[in-house]
Amino acid sequence: EFTALRLENSNSCSGRLQVFYNGTWGSVCSNSMTPKTLSLACKELGCGDRGTLETRLPYGRVSGPAWLDRVQCGERNSSFWQCPSAPWDPQSCDDLRDETHITCNGNSELPRHQHPPAPTPCWTQEKIRAVGGENGCSGRVEVWHRGAWGTVCDDSWDMRDAEVACRQLGCGPAVSVLDEAAFGEGTGPIWLEQVDCRGTEPSLQDCWAR
Repeated sequence: EFTALRLENSNSCSGRLQVFYNGTWGSVCSNSMTPKTLSLACKELGCGDRGTLETRLPYGRVSGPAWLDRVQCGERNSSFWQCPSAPWDPQSCDDLRDETHITCNGNSELPRHQHPPAPTPCWTQEKIRAVGGENGCSGRVEVWHRGAWGTVCDDSWDMRDAEVACRQLGCGPAVSVLDEAAFGEGTGPIWLEQVDCRGTEPSLQDCWAR
């Protein structure tokens, strides 16, 4: 199974913690949540090394699946995915008060690698598309900038960059990266090259690039 973490509807490091499992994003429940669990979740998200749990949450029913509960990371665990938990179950919790909302101590927009600052491209989050594949979730990555669709050069393009593009397209985690114009050469300008994402950014414009 491909699994991934995200903070839903968040461009920073605070929000509702969700896990991608069985093709669907779902909640993580907060029962038996340990400080080590919050720490490893924030590290997995590229958001620092500590987190706090939001406890003042509304009443109501959870909408959509709630995949995980009783995630109990200990000092011997070095990754969120190593931690013991209850079995995968789409009804792990049913009350909104049991969902996990966290604030991490880091900032997801700080670059992992030290690069000179790059100008921020001026396209909005929906101005990305995948062209030439079987559906909108595979194909040549194109971005809209200055009134025209253009391509992304594949030098340094890797799974971390694809992870961000797939998330921005609403297509879940990345499965594979193809190079050398596998879906046909694009036309128009090449808007981006040497894209260098950490993999946790909400969109390609939050990654360093030329």
